[in-house]
Amino acid sequence: MTDRQKKWKPGPETMESLSSLIRSKPEEVRWTDIGWETDLWTARRRAASVGRPLFIWAMNGNPLGCV
Repeated sequence: MTDRQKKWKPGPETMESLSSLIRSKPEEVRWTDIGWETDLWTARRRAASVGRPLFIWAMNGNPLGCV
């Protein structure tokens, strides 16, 4: 740890600015507005009932990329 890191003591104003940088903005979480289905069969039936294609988002590993 450097001397600078040892001396840095965040205060309330620093924590607020860091929090605003970290917190998701509304436009960054619009994907949560979608009614995602986690069950493939339910999703297939739902898509068929409204005449729409099925969008499948599949991945392997940790969703945060921590593999």
